[in-house]
Amino acid sequence: MQQIVVALSPFTRRSRSLGVSHTDLGLDRGLEPGEHLLVHDPVADEHFTAVVGDIAFELAETSYRLEIGTRITAAEAAERLGPPSDDGRLTTQDIVALLAALRRGERDVAAALADLRAR
Repeated sequence: MQQIVVALSPFTRRSRSLGVSHTDLGLDRGLEPGEHLLVHDPVADEHFTAVVGDIAFELAETSYRLEIGTRITAAEAAERLGPPSDDGRLTTQDIVALLAALRRGERDVAAALADLRAR
């Protein structure tokens, strides 16, 4: 799971939405729509879940709108960022990944059904 480190303004906390630049964040890869992330606010030392809501491509930059989710503890963030467990038990990270895959699948099915209806 990818972690974004950015200070959250009071407005961002209220609106639960954050616009970020690929270059400003120094990301090593592009983010995908619907991708689950962690957001760490180093000023308040708080961690939040987030989902990539929108992506905008420009000639020299890619921008993302993140939908800020629930606040989680530092221990929960570390668990989600850590490697998967080898003991066969599902971790919180495993469940989040399964839910993300389910949502992507649901969007794909909805798009295919809309395409069939349009024909």
